[in-house]
Amino acid sequence: MAVYLSERESQALERKFNWVLVIALASLSLLLLRFWQLQILEGRKWKKIAEDNQIRYFPVLAERGLLRDREGRILVQNRHSFNISVIPADLNEETILQLAAFLDTTPEELHQTLAQKPRWSPFVPVLVRQDITRDQLARVEEHMRFLSGVHIEVNPLRDYPQGTIAAHVVGYLSEIDDQELGQPDFSGYQMGDMLGREGLERQKEKLLRGRDGLDCKTVNAQGKKENDDCGQFDIADRPPVRGQTVELTLDANLQRLAADFFQGKDGAAVVLQIHTGEVLALYSAPAYDLQAFVGKTPHEVWSALKSDPRKSLLNRAIAGQYPPGSVFKLILAAAGLEEGVITPSTRLACSGNYPFGNHVFHCWKKHGHGRLTVEQAIVQSCDIFFYQVGQRLGIDRIAKYANRFGLGLPTEIELFGEKTGLIPTTQWKKKALGVEWFPGETLSCAIGQGYVLVTPLQAALIPAFLGNGGNVFRPQLGRRVLNVDGKVVKEFEPERLSSTPLSPATRELMLKAITGAVNDSRGTAYWSARSDKVRIAGKTGTAQVTRLDRFQDLPSDQVPPEFRDHAWFVALAPADAPEIAVAVLVEHGGHGSSAAAPLAKILIESYFAHREKTAGAAPAGKS
Repeated sequence: MAVYLSERESQALERKFNWVLVIALASLSLLLLRFWQLQILEGRKWKKIAEDNQIRYFPVLAERGLLRDREGRILVQNRHSFNISVIPADLNEETILQLAAFLDTTPEELHQTLAQKPRWSPFVPVLVRQDITRDQLARVEEHMRFLSGVHIEVNPLRDYPQGTIAAHVVGYLSEIDDQELGQPDFSGYQMGDMLGREGLERQKEKLLRGRDGLDCKTVNAQGKKENDDCGQFDIADRPPVRGQTVELTLDANLQRLAADFFQGKDGAAVVLQIHTGEVLALYSAPAYDLQAFVGKTPHEVWSALKSDPRKSLLNRAIAGQYPPGSVFKLILAAAGLEEGVITPSTRLACSGNYPFGNHVFHCWKKHGHGRLTVEQAIVQSCDIFFYQVGQRLGIDRIAKYANRFGLGLPTEIELFGEKTGLIPTTQWKKKALGVEWFPGETLSCAIGQGYVLVTPLQAALIPAFLGNGGNVFRPQLGRRVLNVDGKVVKEFEPERLSSTPLSPATRELMLKAITGAVNDSRGTAYWSARSDKVRIAGKTGTAQVTRLDRFQDLPSDQVPPEFRDHAWFVALAPADAPEIAVAVLVEHGGHGSSAAAPLAKILIESYFAHREKTAGAAPAGKS
């Protein structure tokens, strides 16, 4: 049966239909507008987000530059290790269980590691294991297609083919910390990056640090790798760039000779090229194990090193401060001659005792040396001669000449932590201790005792100053910089810090005197440093650690080791045309002639033997 609507009902129905039509059209328009916004206006944005769900970026760590000696022998290189990192967004519990088994750990430990790592994005890799074993690597690689979100990173670690012979010079690395990451000097560094902490690793950080690369991979919805590149997205990998190679002035052979000599001993040895300041050897004993700092250093290892009673982390060559003993007599002789308080012909008496005030000062030779000239006093190392010279000079004039030789001042060597030693003055004592200088203190300082302190590196400046005519050069460790192609991009030039020559007569007399100390039968180093291969000039030194009258009648080998004197020897070679200067310190070694001079002789003979072999000519000054 047909149903007829009234005109009023028909109009109402038509109005409802029109509203539905309007709403439908409006909804369709909004939908089309949204499609247009997403596809046209924001198409690139959403395309990138979609691609990012398929793309994973992994850093490719750059190798640090090499450190090698002057002959090209590698002191520090890199070895490949393997790390495991994960993408949190792609990780699942099944992967955690499998990965823990492959890495010989527990799922709980992996969860704990992940919880401790800072995260900026769920798509940024998080390092969970460093330097895994070959067996662990093989297990992970074999099952990689089943491990969603797991990535193997090749990580270059430092390696030391020459061992510890240059430990204090090259230094070590450690991970950058949170405070450093916020500093402008470390812009471009990220959490986990390694940073030079000591030695040349620290000083040459900008040269040695390479530029990390970027590895792009595509994954499926489960985060499993599909392709090793992102070519379909027009994204290219960025290869890493290795750091630059720094060639040093060091001679690895000399370093090794020093290391062998110092087995079981503490001290330092320095060899300088006197006309340029190049450091041919700089060894501190005991050395520390550089391998302990490869990767992450365990807390117990670091604690043991810091609490080591022998202070193996201390670079004694630049930061050990010691009384120089009789080596300092060379400063007194130069000052006395230049200031006119003595002349080459002046003779001063030594009876073995020298009363001054209410104290009696003694010479090392119990019954004295008799009447000596300054040359004879240096050759035989007479204490009382230099007590008298020191008394005539006064401490302030002594300090002036010590400073001219480079003592009491920074040498400006390119290593962190250098100490300046101490050359006292009347003003220094008043300011530091609040009391006046006593004349008797000058006598102690005159033979390198009392307040006087020098580093082994500074001690090497004394013969260098005499040998090169009065110049103090900045000790130079860097020789050249080479890029990754082996091309020299920079050469380091000598830097003269000061030039205050002695008079020719004073210099000639002192060179003659230190030559006699080694080659004259009365010289203190005649039996230990004289060489039939190269003529050596030098000066011994025995520095008292503390005043111990109760041990004065005991043989030196019966004195407790910690109370024995420090042994010094400084030298020039060849004596007739000096090229190199040497300083050797043996802590608690006893006498400089027996404990320190033999190493100086070894180093000098080795240097000239090598030069003769490579140049095909005999060393100058050969006797």
